[in-house]
Amino acid sequence: MRSTIEEATHTGADRSHFEIETIEDYELATRRIADLDACARAEADERERQALLQAVARWDRSHDDATRWRDKT
Repeated sequence: MRSTIEEATHTGADRSHFEIETIEDYELATRRIADLDACARAEADERERQALLQAVARWDRSHDDATRWRDKT
C-alpha cells in the first residue's frame, strides 16, 4: 500500500495519505481501521484512521459494480 505523509507547515500538523492498489492492501487497511477502532487513539492515530477510511472509500467507489455504471456517463 502506498502511503505518504505531507507536512502542513502552516499548522504544524501532518497529513497522511494512503492509496490502496490491491485487494491485499484493502484487507490490510480494513484490519488496521478495526485495530484503531478497538483502542483509545492519539491524535496521530486518528489522522491515520481518517486517511485509511478515505482510501477504503476511494477503493470501494472504484470497485463497486452496483455504482460503476454511473461513473461512465
